[in-house]
Amino acid sequence: MTEHDAKEDLQIIKAMLEKTRKSTAESGTLFIVWGVLISLALVGNYILGSLKLYKWEWLNWIAMTVIGWAVTVIYSIRRGRSEKVTTYVQIAARHVYFSCGVGFLLVGLVFPAIGAYSYEAISVLIAAVTGILFFALAGIFDWPLFRGLGLLWWLGAVGMSFTGEGLRTLIYAGLFVAGFLIPAFLIRAKFRKDQSC
Repeated sequence: MTEHDAKEDLQIIKAMLEKTRKSTAESGTLFIVWGVLISLALVGNYILGSLKLYKWEWLNWIAMTVIGWAVTVIYSIRRGRSEKVTTYVQIAARHVYFSCGVGFLLVGLVFPAIGAYSYEAISVLIAAVTGILFFALAGIFDWPLFRGLGLLWWLGAVGMSFTGEGLRTLIYAGLFVAGFLIPAFLIRAKFRKDQSC
């Protein structure tokens, strides 16, 4: 094999890897679904709190969680059926999504409900798990934006741990918009651009 042949083979391998990366890239659909549901739950929580209907706040979060999981399962099944080949990247990403999803469920609903810690700790722990989600996906998809988002969520978790509940809620809302909702739409735009190439 000549040096020219080796370079040509290397270019073919690089092109194949890039094509695989584009075909398995995150579409952002589930990020947007969860972003909308969490936004609705936050608004619902604010309204219920303003009306002093605190006992309904749990129902609000449980309803949004059930809807989110149902949409996620249905979407994943449909997407899985339409894919001809499942890559390692897809399998790894699905494991990260599932494990962090279970983490969100445990730290956001189950552990506070059984009295493991105060409800005030939920936003701090959710932020820590969200940091894990984005940082792990940064490695899987090789997206520096996700690495930065992971660090942002971890810094937010640390910052919120030193604040009172009122300020913590504002920080979490800002963190959610800047570190989840806006990136969800950026991911969707990137996916569409990659698919059109």
